[in-house]
Amino acid sequence: MSYEVLAQRWRPQNFSDVVGQEHVTKTLKNQILSERVGHAYLFWGPRGTGKTTVARILAKAVNCPNRIQETEFDTSKTAEPCNQCVFCDDISQGRSLDVLEMDAASNRGIDTIRDLRENVKLSPATCTYKIYIIDEVHMLTKEGFNALLKTLEEPPPHVIFIMATTEHAEIPKTIRSRCQDFDFRHLENEKIIERLQLIAEAEEVSADPDVLSLITRQSEGCLRDAENLLERLVSSAGKDLTGDTVKQIIGLGSTSLLRALTTAIIERSLAKSLKTLNTLAKQGTDLSQCLVQLVAYFRDLRLLAIDNGLSELIQSPKSDLPELKEKAEQVSVNRLSRIIKILMQTDRDIKTYGYAQLQLEAALIQMNAIDEGIPLQEIVDKLSELEQKFDTAGISAPQQRQPLPSDFQPPDRQNASAQTPPPKKQKPPVSARPGLEKNGANTTADAHTTPRVPPDAPVSPTSPTETPTRALADLPLFWEDVKSKIPSVKVKIGLLEKAVPTVNGTNTVTIACSRSYLSMVGEGEKKMIADAIKQEVGTPVNVELVALETAPESTSSQDESEKEERKTPLMRKIEAQDDPRLKTALDLFEATVLETQ
Repeated sequence: MSYEVLAQRWRPQNFSDVVGQEHVTKTLKNQILSERVGHAYLFWGPRGTGKTTVARILAKAVNCPNRIQETEFDTSKTAEPCNQCVFCDDISQGRSLDVLEMDAASNRGIDTIRDLRENVKLSPATCTYKIYIIDEVHMLTKEGFNALLKTLEEPPPHVIFIMATTEHAEIPKTIRSRCQDFDFRHLENEKIIERLQLIAEAEEVSADPDVLSLITRQSEGCLRDAENLLERLVSSAGKDLTGDTVKQIIGLGSTSLLRALTTAIIERSLAKSLKTLNTLAKQGTDLSQCLVQLVAYFRDLRLLAIDNGLSELIQSPKSDLPELKEKAEQVSVNRLSRIIKILMQTDRDIKTYGYAQLQLEAALIQMNAIDEGIPLQEIVDKLSELEQKFDTAGISAPQQRQPLPSDFQPPDRQNASAQTPPPKKQKPPVSARPGLEKNGANTTADAHTTPRVPPDAPVSPTSPTETPTRALADLPLFWEDVKSKIPSVKVKIGLLEKAVPTVNGTNTVTIACSRSYLSMVGEGEKKMIADAIKQEVGTPVNVELVALETAPESTSSQDESEKEERKTPLMRKIEAQDDPRLKTALDLFEATVLETQ
């Protein structure tokens, strides 16, 4: 007889032997005992979690005539197949004519499904039920699914469909609604280790818990992968398995080098980490596997950095727990999350572009440059301290919006404002002053009774008698202030975003704006603009809107975009560092520009 691998030899033959899927096996056993077996099942979940195995056990259980459990004093029905009768033996060996297994990946067309529809009408040859097990059912074509719909919804009473897939989302909803859904989940590490320990004892394989734990981590929750890896290790190194032997066969780095690499990353020792990575590469270590180990290690560190009570969730051996807790206290959760994100991105880049060592070196440089960041409470404290300094200096927020240094007007506009002095106030005629008469006696008397106001005395901004000091001719200089006084957001953002005002005559203002907004402007919007200008100049004005010529503007914007594209990342970084709008914030928080986008 030919050799049978461990995964086949130790394949479960009863529901009780299935590992980690109790939520599925319990439901199926109850259905069998209560004779409420469905006509269609959909088993879905990751690879190697027992979907096809449970389908075969279910096929044996519904067709086994000897499902009787003998006790000391009586016998009772059970949902487990006997695995001794002809029916169970034929199904286990794949010889049964009534249990048909199909691979949908190679039988995905409509013709195969049509043949299936014709065959389901035939009665079972020997068993009670005719069972169709369709593996990887998501590979069926759209036409194949459509041909299966009616048969799947109302099959003959002697037919049961069991479909298995790893891609549940690829199954049409019309198929899912006609089946009973059972999700198979990744197995817990402890259950895989228990199963491997049982197999190792039966096969006389010497493997300590650390070796079994290492095999389990490589299987990623799939029992079949763990069994196949154990088979490979036994074939390669014999029945005496040690940790160093397993790591050498799998292609993992030595424990001491990996610990040195993680320590160098945490301590921000870039030179040491690069040398350690180079040593791992020279030893023939699979750097992709090394990357997986690093992700798992820093994931454990992040769990312990969040809370020491999460130690039960870590994947590292329990003997490493004290060292992990000590290192977790040295790194913040935020930095660990960014390290994991960089490592996962590096894994994707290696699978896409290759160059594993080069990609890992770049990742080490990125991880070394990660800053811890400024805690939120520290930012709040600095803002509070800044507010206290303002209060001490007697600086308060203005009642009305005034041009502030943070507006940062262009230099040419600032120079124009400095060179053009504001017009002087013209005193109204004596006859226009309230309370004054034309005769000199009354004028003299009022002059003695009315207190004189010094010319340098500040005028309250909220004073109702304040006279605007801005001239209409200077409208382009204070155009931003005018826009800020317009109440309509639509007018400010849509109409006046790129508008250019021009003063024509004494009281007429022509505004060149985007042509697309002219059709949407009414008299109400014009009145808003005129009122805002009036608040600044003190006299009524007429507002006229004309279309803005876009050709020169588009050409200049194109030139600007070309100049922007020619800038290197270093040029953009230096430009952002010198930007006066950012410089205040950078000085306040003692920050620097790391990257520009």
